Amino acid sequence: MLRKILSFLTSLSTLWLLVGVACQYVPPHLFWPAGFVAMSLPGALVLNGVLLLLWLWQRPLWALWPALLIFLFYGQHTRYFTLNTPDAQPEPQEQRITVLSYNVRVFNSYKHLHANNPQLPEQEIQWVAEHTADILCLQEYYNEKGDATYDSRKRIGKEQKRESYIGKALTNKIGAEFGLAIFSKFPIVDKGSVSFDRPTKNQVIYIDVQLPSKDTLRVYNMHLESMAIEEKDVEAAVQSKIGLKTKGRSIARRLKGGFIARSHQVERLMNHILSSQHPVLLCGDLNDLPSSYTYQKLRKHLSNGFEEGGSGFGFTYNGKLPIRIDNQFFSRPLELLRFDVLDQIRFTDHFPLESTYVLASSSEASVD
Repeated sequence: MLRKILSFLTSLSTLWLLVGVACQYVPPHLFWPAGFVAMSLPGALVLNGVLLLLWLWQRPLWALWPALLIFLFYGQHTRYFTLNTPDAQPEPQEQRITVLSYNVRVFNSYKHLHANNPQLPEQEIQWVAEHTADILCLQEYYNEKGDATYDSRKRIGKEQKRESYIGKALTNKIGAEFGLAIFSKFPIVDKGSVSFDRPTKNQVIYIDVQLPSKDTLRVYNMHLESMAIEEKDVEAAVQSKIGLKTKGRSIARRLKGGFIARSHQVERLMNHILSSQHPVLLCGDLNDLPSSYTYQKLRKHLSNGFEEGGSGFGFTYNGKLPIRIDNQFFSRPLELLRFDVLDQIRFTDHFPLESTYVLASSSEASVD
């Protein structure tokens, strides 16, 4: 009886894996159910791993099939768990490019965000300002000119001898700016934004910087459409039979809208990246899982920092949901020397990503 159950589950996991991987290539704006199937793929990966252990216990020869699936879909596993080690022979200091990307959650400027710690905004901005990175990509950025605490453009930029480019999503009634920001110790020689095909407060901005080698590097900062779900909604849906139906439908509708919006956005973004004549570094809040169409679209042409240099699970969301939605992608001839998720830094609901790159060639290169 147990073997029949295991055989059924093995067939199920195989079909689940095949369909789930296929759905990563289907734009949700053309077929939105693909977004949900791709999102479920980690479940298939875990189930297949459990089946491997159970077959080894029950009938070792039959364990060859789940083992083969792990081998064939190894690249799917490393999107969620890796064991890389830092480069043992880093390049000279002057050739390194150090990067920090961070969703700063408007520097906790709203009262409810710092109610338990009034010093939280000051502590966060000071930490970001004093970080030694050459390039800072900040999402959910906030700047209030003239304010002792929230004049972040001055504190992170001018006072630290960094040039800046701010992509404003909106300006409130007191003139405070919300949006994206890129700060650079390297000279900014060009800048701009990626236009989307429909109105949204989400953005992608970019700068071209001149490196000491005289090469030009293009740096993108992205904040794609939100997942639009909160932990409290998920908890309410799980804990209440009534909530499971009403909240579940609401969550599903919001997820569907996010899948569709991000699939449009990532296509515009990827087209812009492919037109670049310079090596590309893409940082930011993807708001999607590594098994998604959005991630796959970028991963087809760019390398991922966590996959290349991360260690462990690399969760970037500072909450109860174990997910990785913040990323750094890069093109050749950039090479990654080090990548870390700073999960000890808990100012916001995201962890910062810290990395070091080097440009392997003095010649400029476009994306593959």
